[in-house]
Amino acid sequence: MTSLPSIVLGLEEPPEELTVARVPPGRTLTDGVLRAGAARVDITPGFLTPTAGWSVSGHRMRAMWGRLHARVLVLDDGHGERVALIAADLHAGSRYLAERLAERTAALGLHIGRLFLTGTHTHSGPGNFYGSPFYDSFAQPKPGLDARGVAYLVEQLERSVREACEHLRPARVGHGVARLWGYSRNRSLRAARNNFAGLEDAAFRHEAEALGFPGGTPSDVPSELALEQVSVDPRVQVLWADEAQPPHRPIGAFGTFGVHAAMLALNHALGSADLFGVATHHAEHLMRRAEPGTEPILGLAAGTIGDSDPTLPGLSVDELKRQRHGRTRNLELAEKVGQELGQRLFEACGAARARAETAVRLSVHFDEPTIRDATLPDGTRLPYEAQVGGPTLGGSELGGGIPILFREGMRNTLGDADPQWPKEPPLLLESILADLFKYQPPALPLRLLKVGSVWLMGLPGEPTSWLGNRLGREMRQLGAREVMVAGVCGDYVGYLTTGREYERQHYEGSSTIWGRNTERWLVEHCRALAGSTAGRVPASEARFPVRWGGHEELSYPKPPMKDALPYWPRRPRFDEPRLFRGRLLLRGSWFAWAPQEARELGRGPWVQLEDAVTGEVLHSRGLPVDDQHQRFLLEFTDDEDHIDWRWSVMLEDWRHWVGRRVRFRPLGPRGVRVQPPPGAQWPERQLVADPPED
Repeated sequence: MTSLPSIVLGLEEPPEELTVARVPPGRTLTDGVLRAGAARVDITPGFLTPTAGWSVSGHRMRAMWGRLHARVLVLDDGHGERVALIAADLHAGSRYLAERLAERTAALGLHIGRLFLTGTHTHSGPGNFYGSPFYDSFAQPKPGLDARGVAYLVEQLERSVREACEHLRPARVGHGVARLWGYSRNRSLRAARNNFAGLEDAAFRHEAEALGFPGGTPSDVPSELALEQVSVDPRVQVLWADEAQPPHRPIGAFGTFGVHAAMLALNHALGSADLFGVATHHAEHLMRRAEPGTEPILGLAAGTIGDSDPTLPGLSVDELKRQRHGRTRNLELAEKVGQELGQRLFEACGAARARAETAVRLSVHFDEPTIRDATLPDGTRLPYEAQVGGPTLGGSELGGGIPILFREGMRNTLGDADPQWPKEPPLLLESILADLFKYQPPALPLRLLKVGSVWLMGLPGEPTSWLGNRLGREMRQLGAREVMVAGVCGDYVGYLTTGREYERQHYEGSSTIWGRNTERWLVEHCRALAGSTAGRVPASEARFPVRWGGHEELSYPKPPMKDALPYWPRRPRFDEPRLFRGRLLLRGSWFAWAPQEARELGRGPWVQLEDAVTGEVLHSRGLPVDDQHQRFLLEFTDDEDHIDWRWSVMLEDWRHWVGRRVRFRPLGPRGVRVQPPPGAQWPERQLVADPPED
């Protein structure tokens, strides 16, 4: 029976059941030649899109800092196996997105089992794409599946996968590791320590250091790091591909790192790829600088992110929260952490390149075991219904939730017979959550890619550091030399903790929706997956319980005329160039209206800088200076008649422009793009060698 609160919220009717047919895969190459191809595509949503990750505390995007991208690496071993590794600037790679994408890529030989759709887990990207009534309701501030948003993402993702397949060429593949210490921290140290209950600090530190050196001996661990900064996996791991023939030009890479891509605070209402976007942009720049004329595509996806938050060396949690409150400082923090991460991504690619080889076979494994009411070998039952506890609604350390009403460590003390014990349901919302979880899909898609002796696991949630370590040990026992764990891959089911961590009922354990035996279930089924027959084509269809939502993009005010390129309603502004901590700061604004085409932000640049004399587009770090290739901050304020579009960008590589006159020009769709009226022109600025400090 549906509860009264659910009736008030419109949840009395069951969700629509949607069936997605699984198209038989096309043929792949069988000439015995290992090939690789890579591509990058813009997946930036429209303004006013609700951000996913901060739950109902999130905002609708009123500004964009850089663009969101998907980076794809396709591998084909020439023996009938092909796989697409996709690192997308999304909260997660949902099952619904993956199935819709597989409909379009099956003809390329890429059925659902061969798509590793992973997210960076940015909390400043779009949501409403899960195909789950609970997460489509609670992952972002506006509920319901967004049909147009899904269609746009699938269209862009298909473009990138198809382009990567079109660019397949003989390749070498290798695995590399670099370690980033001091820029991540375990936010649930008490829960992590419960994996080794009773150990003193020194003994636990010794165990924690092994996270960065599984199967080996820890070395070069900075002694000054606090215990919470050691109790995370510091490894940046990559699968690298370059051309088989000398000089082995780069093709692309797929990497993982275990930290929440949530350095940007929720109060800024930004759309952004956050620190992972900074990292990939910086790593690609370093590679272009090292090898001029190349265009590397380096994807970085979420790893064991469950209990790992970003930080900076010497910065306390309280000080980090304080500094994140101001937007300018918050962007600086994201850049600092992102550039350090990008440096390690670049180093990991170098290490992988040194080990790259052509004699590599692929083995792709996929399964969808049922977790609802499952029985473990010893007779232990898993819960029939998914559930979250009170600490989930309290939010994590960096934001979201209602910490006054719900706190970490809330536990049910009534006994341990229930498979969700000791989870304490949030009484104020228990009936609503139960009505949503009633339709939670009962199966978890699991993926495993064997690239020779390097195994990549794809898990449909946020694994903690120690859960990833445990699964890695299991895979090494079965023959893996190196193990990579990609979280939020192919679906999103919240958090994945160890049994001991679950007992503490911190935010992560409270958000492990399938209860205290999730770890044991994962171990059993991941081991079975590793021993299964490779290349199995999944069943003929997938089903989703769907509640649709109404999702509007910025579309008002509309331009007052139907001209494709109207005149601006007010004169634009181009501020005097300034220096900000050694970088050139440029900013300006123009007056126009709202875009009149849906999802136009991801289809091309909106603002570019030009030489005012020649019209040539300016370049910095080898890329055009526009908001699709550089990290522009693009935002708007609106009134009844028009929109004030404001932009700013900071550039390190600019001194080759000294002496030139520069102008900016909007390039967006109808409504955003405008032209000067007769007799007027876009404002210009002369670039001098020593601009004033901002």
